[in-house]
Amino acid sequence: MSSRPHFSIAGIPVRVEPVFFVISTLWGLTYLQIGLDVVGVWVLASFVSILVHELGHGVALKVLGEPSAIVLHGFGGVTVSNRREGLSKARSVFVSVAGSLTAMVVLWLPARTYIGMASASGSLYDLPKMLFYGVQFIAFQNLWWSVLNLLPIRPLDGGNVTAELFGIHRARHISIGAAVLVAVGALLTGSSYAAFFLLFLAYNNWQEIRAERDGGRADVFAVEAPAVAPKRANLRSVPAIGPGAVPSPPDPALVQQMAWKALRDGDTAVGRRLVVSLGPAADAYLRATVSLIEGDSQALALFETAYLAAPGGPPNLVATETLARAGVAGALAHRLLDRPDGRGRDGAISLQTHLHYAGHFAQAAEVGEAVYAADPASPAQTAFEVACSWSQAGAVSEAVEWLGRAADAGFRAASVVDGEPDLALVRQDPRWPSLRVRLI
Repeated sequence: MSSRPHFSIAGIPVRVEPVFFVISTLWGLTYLQIGLDVVGVWVLASFVSILVHELGHGVALKVLGEPSAIVLHGFGGVTVSNRREGLSKARSVFVSVAGSLTAMVVLWLPARTYIGMASASGSLYDLPKMLFYGVQFIAFQNLWWSVLNLLPIRPLDGGNVTAELFGIHRARHISIGAAVLVAVGALLTGSSYAAFFLLFLAYNNWQEIRAERDGGRADVFAVEAPAVAPKRANLRSVPAIGPGAVPSPPDPALVQQMAWKALRDGDTAVGRRLVVSLGPAADAYLRATVSLIEGDSQALALFETAYLAAPGGPPNLVATETLARAGVAGALAHRLLDRPDGRGRDGAISLQTHLHYAGHFAQAAEVGEAVYAADPASPAQTAFEVACSWSQAGAVSEAVEWLGRAADAGFRAASVVDGEPDLALVRQDPRWPSLRVRLI
């Protein structure tokens, strides 16, 4: 308990062992294929995530009038209090869950909300590289590390809760069973290090059981921390899973986000490596996009398969922009619309919409015309959308013609057209007054 703190936050001393950065960097090397700077972002995000988690414990103890200290070490972090044994069962449980709750409220929730808003606005992949990865890592770490910390395995937060509820002796046995069970699940999903880490915790709990059986006393999880109060015989700690418990391979959804970002930034090599690392878990649109960028003759067939499986289209506009830049959006639309079973029609409609949102108005109009020719469920709506795309493309005559077709097909919404920004050029055309009458 004599190690000196490196700094204090809210009166809580904090010590950071060098091995914390070593282990964090080693696990950040998973992202080296994206860039060394991204590894640095991972290490920084790990530091912030684990520190905030531990501060959740520390502040909870402070609210209860108990001093504490924080140590960030090789397996993450630990909040130490010499006097925590004097807390009631309810207060001790409160302190144990405070870390994960704090991490999720302070870091995960804002990061997840920001990602959702940026995704909805289409600006997610336009974020600066470091901000994109920083937000993604913060969201990932503070969700999954918090969940893992609540497992009933000592010395994790959930293990401490188990000890409070069932006693330390039974908690050790529960910890072994839970750790082995989850380790098997981790192995089956390819997370070998997570399995090793869990089995390591199970072994340490078994060591404590042996020591107890032999009449001795063992605290294999003890950590030397900055002095926080007069010493007492027993030390209570609240550990947090850290960089050493990163699942391997990383979360597929996170890797897919990184792959889309790499393709958006024009880094095809990184995008391809990430797609390969995902294997069968890779999104069909992601595989098709990489294939098209690399000039694969099977790219359109892959896109067709993707649109048939998920007619709503890709999760972002990166794939659509790639199709537009390659000039093959129209060819893909015809592949989808020419299917005799009619299953490609919804996909072609989605492609038309996404091309418009991506700013490729002429191609959106051409795809829309193909959809219209294929007898869609709502010809009037399709013609209206074609008119909007042609207007945005600056082709006023075509826009007027298609708005007329919409009127002929039964489109009756003059007030909508009056306020539609896409049709601003049409409303400036001399033919607009007579055309508007047909829309009433």
